[in-house]
Amino acid sequence: MENMKILIVYATNSGGTQLAAQIVQETLVKHSLTAELKEVRDTSADEFAGYDLVILSSPSWDDEGAEGQPHPDWRPFMEKAKGKDMSGKKFAVIGLGDSSYTYFCGAVKILEDFIKSLKGELLTESLKIDGFYLDQQKSSLQLTDWTDNLASRLQGAS
Repeated sequence: MENMKILIVYATNSGGTQLAAQIVQETLVKHSLTAELKEVRDTSADEFAGYDLVILSSPSWDDEGAEGQPHPDWRPFMEKAKGKDMSGKKFAVIGLGDSSYTYFCGAVKILEDFIKSLKGELLTESLKIDGFYLDQQKSSLQLTDWTDNLASRLQGAS
């Protein structure tokens, strides 16, 4: 598919998810794909129509006593998107988490369920990264490998 457009939507707390999203963007560009980064608070689900693939990315955290939640910026976004039909729209999910918590990367499951509620299609298995900052080299490699795989799937689908 020539000129395939990809949107990477993220929310970040300490900058890790933003950095992860940038690594994914750079890797997609190396595959001659167009990738745009946007913070979820500056995005509306209506924008998804202009993209061939939407990658959702969030850290998982303890929000108001509920563990394994997406970044709070995701909540208003998901509320506004409720009931939309994204049949045929391709999605992928990246989550950053800490395996010492009960719900490791719990945000991934919530985002996957959100995509299902929109009738979207998960293109590939979601990526869960443990302790992004603890081993940034390893985390970067996981992101690059996952994105290389994703890019080859996209280019194979053309």
